[in-house]
Amino acid sequence: MTTEREEQENMPEGDDLVAAEYVLGVLAHQERMIAGRRIETEKAFALHVARWQKHFDSLSDDYQPVEPPAALKSGIDRRLFGEARQVQIPSLWSSLGFWRGLAAASLLLAAVAFGREFMPLPRHSSAPMVASLEATGSPYKTMAVFDPRTDMLRLKMMEGEMPADQSLEIWLIAGNGEPVSLGLMKRDGPTEMPVKPAMAARIRDGVRLSITAEPMGGSPSGKATGPVMASGVVRTI
Repeated sequence: MTTEREEQENMPEGDDLVAAEYVLGVLAHQERMIAGRRIETEKAFALHVARWQKHFDSLSDDYQPVEPPAALKSGIDRRLFGEARQVQIPSLWSSLGFWRGLAAASLLLAAVAFGREFMPLPRHSSAPMVASLEATGSPYKTMAVFDPRTDMLRLKMMEGEMPADQSLEIWLIAGNGEPVSLGLMKRDGPTEMPVKPAMAARIRDGVRLSITAEPMGGSPSGKATGPVMASGVVRTI
C-alpha cells in the first residue's frame, strides 16, 4: 500500500502532467488544441501522450462493453426535460485533435519499433533516423528508417497498396532544394536500399522524404512528376 508521500512523489509534473490531462480530456479547449499541435511536432511530448494512453487503457481491461437499450436515452431525456430530445455533448472521443494526436503518437512509436527491429543499436553508435510518411487524402502511410552507420534506407508500407500500373518513387528534399530521387519502392515487402555517401550526407534532422506515383520504372525525366502519395520529415530517434 502506497503512502501519501509516495503518491505525491509519483505525481506527474510538467509535460508529463499535461500529457496525462490531455488523454483524460480535462484540458481546457485552447490548451487541448495546443497540446494536439505539440503531439505532431514534438517527439518527446508525443511519447508522453502514448504512454498515458496505454496506462489508462489498461484500467478498462476488466470491463466488457455493453450496448445500452435503444429506449434508455429517450427515457432519460423525458425524465430530465419532459420530452425526448437529442443532446450532443462534446467528448474526448469525438475530438479530431485527440485522434490526430493519438495517430501521430502511434505512428511515432511504430517508427521506433520498426527501426529497432531492423537495427539493434550498440551503446555507442550513430543514432538511426525515422520518418512517418503520409499525405492528406492519400491512403498511403509508410515508415522510413535510415541507418547512418551503413547508409542503408529501409521503408515499410503500413497502409495502402502498390498501384498496379505505376511505380512509387522515393525523393529526398533538403531545404528549398529540388527533390532528388533515391530509388523505387519494392512492389512487395519492405524496401531496403543503400544510399550513396554523397547523398547520405544530406540526410539530417529536418529534411523531407516524399513518395510520388510515377510511370512504371520511375520518372523518365529524373524529376518528380506524379502526385505526392506520402511525405514526412526525418527525425533522429
